[in-house]
Amino acid sequence: MIKATAFILIGGNSERFGSPKWKATISGQSVLDRIWNSCDSFEKRYVIGKEKPDSISYHFFKDELDIQAPINGLYTALNYSNSDWNFIISCDLPLMTKEIIQSLWTLGNHDADAIVPMVNDYFQLTCAFYHKRILKQIPRQIEEGDLSLHGLLNSIKMEMVIMDDNENEFTNMNTVEDLSKIKVIEN
Repeated sequence: MIKATAFILIGGNSERFGSPKWKATISGQSVLDRIWNSCDSFEKRYVIGKEKPDSISYHFFKDELDIQAPINGLYTALNYSNSDWNFIISCDLPLMTKEIIQSLWTLGNHDADAIVPMVNDYFQLTCAFYHKRILKQIPRQIEEGDLSLHGLLNSIKMEMVIMDDNENEFTNMNTVEDLSKIKVIEN
């Protein structure tokens, strides 16, 4: 059991994808269900988005802020969470596994403010652990006009975990073409 809470972000507009990414199916299972199941080692799991879709039966929190950015999901998660550590994952990563998440947690330095995987020199900011103590930093950053998670990481103590061997699990899904590639990797 990972002593943290998992939050699955479904609040994106999915403009390039053309429909909600969390509804897409891979091997007969929705992306949301796949990610929900990959987070079953956590003490608690929640979904965060703009509005709760009727078809979702999972525990849901509505985004706290009226902005379109992943920092909104992180802020909402940390605001509602009773856990010190919180795992944020977006529906952009449908191949993520509980083994990779467990490895990230095990390898990370828990004295840091965030534990972030890096794959091929790219930070995976929406598949990372964040400590609740950074909650007060987020409104300040937003007030300064910086809605990026990269900006947040520049102002906190971040632990980077190199995960280049897990490139497939970190395959990002932004378009229908990406979904086709993911289905090939899955098989």
